[in-house]
Amino acid sequence: GMEIKQIVFTEPNVAKLLSVELGEPTDNQVLVKTAFSTISSGTERANLIGDPNVSPTYKAFSIKDSFPRKVGYCSSGIVCKVGKNVTSLKVGDRVIGTWSKHASYNLFNEGDVVRIDDSISLSDAATCFISTFSLAGLRKTQPEAGESILVFGLGILGLFSIKLALASGLYPV
Repeated sequence: GMEIKQIVFTEPNVAKLLSVELGEPTDNQVLVKTAFSTISSGTERANLIGDPNVSPTYKAFSIKDSFPRKVGYCSSGIVCKVGKNVTSLKVGDRVIGTWSKHASYNLFNEGDVVRIDDSISLSDAATCFISTFSLAGLRKTQPEAGESILVFGLGILGLFSIKLALASGLYPV
């Protein structure tokens, strides 16, 4: 294993950058050095204050029992190591990793990583996965081109929703 830096919510309203131990990739995993890690402020805040609705341990008897919380969504980075069964990725590949943690390195199952080419910046790539939540919301409402839509909230999901609504021909947005 190796020692990495990771943002950990240690108790309600306390975020710390800690040194934590990370294991080696298993046969079907890759180790990725993080370039960018996406923050969704609403969910991050809910986790930081100890909201039980976003608790990683739903069975916790109290808010205090649901800490520490190690959170994250999507990140981009460079593959450093690959497990012996990994065939779609190699060391040096630029990638998007889904369900990552806010950490200097992440371990991913091969299927949770997508290789990207040099035309996509690592900063843009880090937001790709979280944008799918906005797309899912838009698809669920089934708006048709020419219809109007109202987006409440201009966090990262709201901003993606506006871009997607405009690209779908909705008007006014």
